[in-house]
Amino acid sequence: MAALPAFLALFLCVSLASGYTLLRDDENEIIWPSEYHFKGEKLNFKSSLKENFEMWYNGELNRSRIDFYDGTVKKWYYGDTGYEYVKHPFTTEEVTNEEVCLVRYSEDEQIDFLPDVSSFTYTGQTMTMYDKVVDVWTSTEPYDDKAIRESTLYVFKTDAGVDIPVQHVTKSYNLDLGEVISHVITNFYDFSDTVDEEELTVDDDEECEGVSLGKNFHKDLKFFHPDIPSELDQAFDLYTNHHGKHYQDTEHQVRKTIFESNWRMVEEHNRKNLGFKLKLNEFSDKTPEELNYLTGTYLSTHQDPVMKPFPHNLAEIDELAEDLPETFDLRMEGAVTPVKNQGHCGSCWAFCTTAAVEGAVARANGERLVDLSEQSLVDCAWGYDNMGCSGGTLDGAMKYVMTHGIPTEEEYGLYEANDGLCRIQNMTNPYKIRGFAQVTPRNPNALKVALNKYGPVTVAIHASSLMQHYATGLFYDFSCDDTYPNHGVTVIGYGTRDGEDYWIVKNSWGENWGEDGFILMSAKNNNCFVLDSPYYPIV
Repeated sequence: MAALPAFLALFLCVSLASGYTLLRDDENEIIWPSEYHFKGEKLNFKSSLKENFEMWYNGELNRSRIDFYDGTVKKWYYGDTGYEYVKHPFTTEEVTNEEVCLVRYSEDEQIDFLPDVSSFTYTGQTMTMYDKVVDVWTSTEPYDDKAIRESTLYVFKTDAGVDIPVQHVTKSYNLDLGEVISHVITNFYDFSDTVDEEELTVDDDEECEGVSLGKNFHKDLKFFHPDIPSELDQAFDLYTNHHGKHYQDTEHQVRKTIFESNWRMVEEHNRKNLGFKLKLNEFSDKTPEELNYLTGTYLSTHQDPVMKPFPHNLAEIDELAEDLPETFDLRMEGAVTPVKNQGHCGSCWAFCTTAAVEGAVARANGERLVDLSEQSLVDCAWGYDNMGCSGGTLDGAMKYVMTHGIPTEEEYGLYEANDGLCRIQNMTNPYKIRGFAQVTPRNPNALKVALNKYGPVTVAIHASSLMQHYATGLFYDFSCDDTYPNHGVTVIGYGTRDGEDYWIVKNSWGENWGEDGFILMSAKNNNCFVLDSPYYPIV
């Protein structure tokens, strides 16, 4: 048999009719072909991702291969020798989309890509939208005490008694919440039962770079793909080891499901070449609700009379901008302290305020940096539209520093990432500011003038799951247009890359996030509200 009947070749985005069931006489187990080639697609309805694939398997040769995204990523499994190969594109400052080949020795057996059917039960037959009959097999498995996974497999039985997969549907449910946590449909088509050895052999395998797992998590991850259950398990184990995470059995599966979804999202984004890259990080096994602590900045509901206006009108701003440098980075002036980490506390409003005051003080003191205390703002600024780890406002934080000052971290004590008792009355000489001003909103030249003349500027932006996984490049998020500012950061410079302007932004999610804790935000179209509410301290 060389090819599947025509109706199965058209089974892309298949829709199975309901209400038609015909029990067959025999209920034999599913028998997958020992040699096969398929094309297919995987549709993830929770993440809205679509992934195409092509796979080859030859049991006699003991080899298999799978390609993803029209051959962008290729993987070979040599069961006869124990070697595993992967080819994927890579891009650096010197090269763009060049192909690299990696090889490792693996004691795993040859990979069969078709579903494991050991737990499936035959439940009857149903008719497709093309008036053809397929067998229906189902399985219900517990994830843990709180989740189950239901699977439905539709297969076509050939005259030779071999089963050909048509569609595989999986849904996972959280029993406590009564919600679907995963919903994936895999469609198979273009079946052939002949696979040549040439299709299962790596070209120029001697040029492949040998690696051993465990040395570089992000490089190791290239060997794995979430479509293959054993590789998902290995990848998640590498991830938890890399980040020092340990989960009990009841939580492990839930975290792995979240990790899988974010892994797919990162891979899907990076293939689009949109100008910035994402990567998996310490946030990648958390839900958006769990990560709410990362975003704790609110917009003020009133105009504070204490706040000073920007001291330049529109004509002066444009005139001053003509003499500004094309690129500017306050790190080069010694006005930026090392990146800090707010931890599990919605205190971004305090960190960006402290960073701006630190920069202004350094400029006033001849570039002598002082490390000021975010914890003092978390503990003491509650009377200024701030609520400690539950969030705060940028202008309220500035007003507090103007009124009460901010001590050094050395004097006040280490940052605790928790609400604590205010100790500002015991501080000997807190740093105060004379006032603060708002930069003319939505005016790029005004922000550049402020950075050059007055130092770092706090801004409220929208931080999405894309930003939470930012790795490098000029960040631009179209989805921000339908959202609102929720995160406080500090603009510390600007520049141009390949003709596109960007802002250099200091974040408070640690040095392991982004570009050593910084993000380059595209300056076009007021990206993620970066120009809406900029403030700077006056010392």
